[in-house]
Amino acid sequence: MNRIIGITLLLISMAGLTSCVSGDGRKGKPVIKSSNQGTGALGCEEDLFLLSSGDTCVTECPEGTFLASETELAEALAEETEQNIEISQNSTGVCLDDKITRPTDEVFITKDFCACKSGVPDIINNCESFCSSQSVETPTLFVNTTLGPNIELNEELGTLDRWCNAEISDGLTGPACFLEVYDGNGTTDLSVEIASGANSFKVNISSLALNKTYVATLKEKGSGSEAKSKSFQIRRIEYSTGDDNDEAPLKIMPISQYTCLTRAGTQVDAGNLYENAARLHYYFASNNNPPSLPPGDPFLFCHDVNRYGNDDSPLYDRLELIPQHMALWDLSDVRFADQNSDSRSDINETIQKRLLDDYGINKTINIFGLLTWPNMPNIDGSTPNLGYYMVPWIDPVSGRAFCPNQTNYNSDDKLFNILKEVIGVSTEGMYMAVKEAELLSNADNEPVLAPTDIMIVRENLLKKIWFYYENNQHYVPDEITATQKTIHFYWPADVNNPYIRKSTQKIYTIRRPTELNVGQDQTGIPTTVSPPDKRFGCMPALD
Repeated sequence: MNRIIGITLLLISMAGLTSCVSGDGRKGKPVIKSSNQGTGALGCEEDLFLLSSGDTCVTECPEGTFLASETELAEALAEETEQNIEISQNSTGVCLDDKITRPTDEVFITKDFCACKSGVPDIINNCESFCSSQSVETPTLFVNTTLGPNIELNEELGTLDRWCNAEISDGLTGPACFLEVYDGNGTTDLSVEIASGANSFKVNISSLALNKTYVATLKEKGSGSEAKSKSFQIRRIEYSTGDDNDEAPLKIMPISQYTCLTRAGTQVDAGNLYENAARLHYYFASNNNPPSLPPGDPFLFCHDVNRYGNDDSPLYDRLELIPQHMALWDLSDVRFADQNSDSRSDINETIQKRLLDDYGINKTINIFGLLTWPNMPNIDGSTPNLGYYMVPWIDPVSGRAFCPNQTNYNSDDKLFNILKEVIGVSTEGMYMAVKEAELLSNADNEPVLAPTDIMIVRENLLKKIWFYYENNQHYVPDEITATQKTIHFYWPADVNNPYIRKSTQKIYTIRRPTELNVGQDQTGIPTTVSPPDKRFGCMPALD
């Protein structure tokens, strides 16, 4: 081999060529043969073989390539020539071109999505104005998007249309997007319509059920890449103009959850040093976005600082936003007003009067209360109103708590018969949960407790992820143990593997409002009844 190298150097010198470029390549070496011993071993010896070149050795993989693992190399060599296979086998390693893939999680859904039918809204998302200008006769979802840099700045892509439909150099063919909708039990793919060069799409959603919440995700499935957008939630409704407001069911308002991150660290001339952080959760009605945070505090933020920078803006989506985390009854429904000043919503009196007039039952009704909750950190003044919810109910026989559904509405109980007309939809329980204690560091690098984080979680989601823990094991509660054990869950929720804790998850524990110092001024319903499973109310069910 020394003789071979010597001959090579001599020939290159005679040709006056530059033969060695560190990191970029050495042309010619892989195809050296021994004139004295017949055909010798092809290879880069102690260097790396740049496979796509076919004849170049490098000392390190250049930009746009990577050092292949054994598995990756075996897959790459399966379709290579015998010469390239031999060169690879006689080299220290092989550099493969970076894999070209369709970017995923870089299609962002703007919050102004609407669905319309015959000029009126078909989903809950404040779509009256938008839908008044749409003439579609079938329920149609209209969605705008923004794109991440790996799509927007990509010469092969650049728009949502091309992200969905353009073939790229990934070896896959026939790309096409579908809207995948998940109802809690299974998924359905809906065809999407995207205009040429557009960043928006529309979908016929007539096959989706009314009054049922779906998690929707735009996915490229035609080529099999499974690249996807960020997910969002939709819920079809039977729209009411409000002209028959006294007869229609109470209006429902989606409630969003988002995250603020409080960080600990120090400020130095070279920049900020962040050592640890804790999440805090906040809530707001979908028609009343919270204010943005003022600039100047790098240790507290509620938006995506990696995408938008440190300074907040009212135009930015909130961090880790869940648009329809739960639902309450709408503050704007006039039936919740106290027009006769008797310190309770008029809807309570309406139900009480109907119970007496229709069935001769004289009973005081005070079942709806106003929930107030912080919508951002460090609120000055009064806490914002979030919406109305209903008291939890107690079964007189079993003593267990429940929230009324269609079975209750269709029973012989006259109050529930009236509530069927007033509410119309099934309801689910509301629970408060507190996060496990976390430590942050103060300016002197001393450990301090992170602020307490209290979440509101709805019953139908909770029951997919809850557990109690005994003898180093997770147990799934039933109706009895849910009232006898301390109930926990991991958040962010993973309904597929709820009992395997991930590095990003924290432990939350179900507590009564009184145990969390959440008083009647926030929950709005005076009651001495404390349900054994610690639910504090009922709200419109999302699934």
